Order: sequence, then structure tokens, then C-alpha cells
Amino acid sequence: MIPWTQLTTLLLSGVFLTGAAHLVIGQSTRLARRFGLSDFTMGFLLLGLFTSLPELFVAIQSVSDGIPQLSVGNLLGGSILLLSFVMGATSIIQGQVALDHRLSQRELTLMIGVIAAPIAVLWDGQLTRIEGGVLVGLYILNSALLNHGNDKGNRKVKQSRHGLTRSIFLLVLGIITLFISSRVIVTQAESLMRMFSIAPVLFGLFFLSIGTNLPELALALDGIRNRRKEIAFGDFLGSSAANTLILGAIGLVSPFSAVGHGRIPGAVLILAALCLYFLWAAVSGRSISRREGIGLLAFYILFGVYELAV
Repeated sequence: MIPWTQLTTLLLSGVFLTGAAHLVIGQSTRLARRFGLSDFTMGFLLLGLFTSLPELFVAIQSVSDGIPQLSVGNLLGGSILLLSFVMGATSIIQGQVALDHRLSQRELTLMIGVIAAPIAVLWDGQLTRIEGGVLVGLYILNSALLNHGNDKGNRKVKQSRHGLTRSIFLLVLGIITLFISSRVIVTQAESLMRMFSIAPVLFGLFFLSIGTNLPELALALDGIRNRRKEIAFGDFLGSSAANTLILGAIGLVSPFSAVGHGRIPGAVLILAALCLYFLWAAVSGRSISRREGIGLLAFYILFGVYELAV
């Protein structure tokens, strides 16, 4: 029997998700111009944090349940997904993704360093409060340097108080719609998987990480379509960095040891290699080419094969 109700709900949620992404991109652009910020910085600092709220909710729930380790895999998987699958697919579709010309090599290196920071603290299978504090501090330092070093020369565009209030309202409305649509899509997908007896490990590995990053995926696609790639690029780099912030917060609130199950070390190694490759590709040509995008996509395939094999 064809599950028409679930399929219809999925389709409608996808329409709302697409519309919300378009709304968020448009209003973010207006606010960036209003405050003299670059599109990249707006995507990194604001959207990167907002679109990481699903990961934050997962972390809060796991900490309250006394098992903070559950969110670690989601955070690591999310960073790998964004850097490899999303960035790779974007550059393949677009031909190449040019980096913001205002980004210095130092800023880009620090950014990737923040994303890669969980590698050092999770290598021994534990997360202490000191390590959590270091992760939070690294994120704050990177954000401060980016905010002060990347926006010089951007002219502020005047906007009435009414226009500013309207832009903020529409941005919040778009973000809320992104979250609700994403949640409905994940719920319906889970229902379909149970109906067709798909293994839970496949759902946990791929759909949870993809589901919590649906806002970033939607923003990336809309950014490509409407030539706002810098906002989308800033968003999924900012979201990857925000995963480090969330992991640090977990360490401060609920330090743990023995992550276990043999999956985390492999994921950490893949993330380390991925960050080095991404940094090399980004610095060498100030863009991610289609060929380099294929290389990024290969990392996600490797990650999937490894997780299924363990």
C-alpha cells in the first residue's frame, strides 16, 4: 500500500522548507547591508548559530537524559556532512565555489582549526570541562577576529525602523519555518522507514545528521539558485564551527568519558583528513573547484562506508 499521507506531507514540508530558505536568504542580505556586514559574515555568525539549533536541542536532550555521548556522533557527523557532502555537491553543481575575497588565509585557517578542534579533545575518548572551555573559547576568538577583520569598507545601507523590524520578524519567521519543516520531514521519513523495515542504523547514521542539517542544505540550494553563495557558504562553515561550540558547552555542563562503540575514532580521523583537504583546496585557489568538490564528496562516501562496516 502506497503511504500517500506521508508522501504528501513530505512534499508539502519540502515546499515550505524551500520557501523558508528563500525568505531567510533575502532578509539576511538586507540585514547584512543594514549593519555593514558582508554576506559571508552574516551567514557565519548569525545563520550558522541559528541553523545549529537542532543540534543544540539534541545535545540538551542527551545531557538531560544523562547520556551526552549521544550528541557527539551527531555533531561530528554534521560537520563531516557539511564540509564534504554539502560543500562538495555545491561545487559540483555550481562548477566552483569562490571564497569571499575579504577572507585572509589566517582567518580561513583559524576557521578550519575551530571546526577541527574536536579531533584533539575526543581522541582519548573523553571530554573534560577544561577541554570544553577551550572549545568555547576558540569559537568566541574566531568569531571576534572574523567580525573585526572581515567587514572593513562595507557601507551601511539606511533602513527605517519599521523596515528593520519587518526584516527581523521575517528572518525569525523563516528560521522557525525551517525548523518546523525539517522536523516534519524527519518524522515522516522515520515513519516510512519503519513501514518499509529499513535498518535503524541507516536512519541514525544518515537521516539524523542530514535531518538536523536540512536548514543548511536548503539555504545552500537557495543561495546557489539566487546567486547568494557567500551567505550559504558562510552558513555551513558557521554551522560546522557552531558544532564545536555546542560540543564545548556539553563538556562544560556534563563532561564524560568512554565515548565507545568504536565509531568515534574513525569519524575523528576522517574529519581530520577532511579538514586538511578542505583547507588545502580553499587556500590553493581561493575557491573549491568541481574536481576538488568530487574529492570532498569522496570523504562522505568513505565516512558512510566506514560507519556501515563497523
